[in-house]
Amino acid sequence: MASFQAKMFNKKASDPKNKPDQIIEAIALRPGQSIADIGSGGGYFSLRFAQLVGEEGRVYA
Repeated sequence: MASFQAKMFNKKASDPKNKPDQIIEAIALRPGQSIADIGSGGGYFSLRFAQLVGEEGRVYA
């Protein structure tokens, strides 16, 4: 059940109608920064944030 819910959250978060790329761009994360992903759902944005902040940054989800 949890896996299904995570997939549904990720499907909604990544839907182009919701403009996920514009959201990521507006946050303007840089390597080494930290961010808290409150209500991270299936983790779609958490994973994208992690790619941006790199190994020196932190994502709290």
